[in-house]
Amino acid sequence: MNQHSHDYALAQGPCADYEFDLVERSEGALDPQRAVIVQQHLERCTRCRAYALALGELDASLAGALPRPALSPGFDARLREQIAELTQVPNRTAALATAEREHEWMLQNLGRGLSWRTVLNAAALGSVVGGMIVGLNTVAPGLLQSYGLVGPGMSATLTFSIALGAVFAVCGAVFAGRPSAGSMLLAD
Repeated sequence: MNQHSHDYALAQGPCADYEFDLVERSEGALDPQRAVIVQQHLERCTRCRAYALALGELDASLAGALPRPALSPGFDARLREQIAELTQVPNRTAALATAEREHEWMLQNLGRGLSWRTVLNAAALGSVVGGMIVGLNTVAPGLLQSYGLVGPGMSATLTFSIALGAVFAVCGAVFAGRPSAGSMLLAD
């Protein structure tokens, strides 16, 4: 098949019902039962036969033109080492000691976790902050407008929300650096 007819066959394409089958056939991945049906179709259809031939020639020319990937020289040795590491039986004593340390650490951290004081502090803080937000959301936008602190094209509520977010970010940074002992909230 010359280059022109090769290009024409690829551009023309096969019958729509057989396009994927012909590609799988050229790759050797077509189901054997379906391969019989496709072969019978190829015997009758010149368009699909030309497409299959052009596809085979394209694969052959690409295989000849493209460089073959090569593994690095030490690949086999490294692969054998990794497989050997994966198949080694772990040191049971060391694994048991590690698991026991991890278990103890988890138990200690569970004891430091959520306590009634933490829950009360969170509830108190949430109610105070919630009340402030509700109260300030009705008052603050008017104050921001009266002092000229609202940017051009921005609503006073949006400006208040941005300022409130900045305050929360600063408070979060301050409280994140505080030691856990000596809390200033109600339940401590």
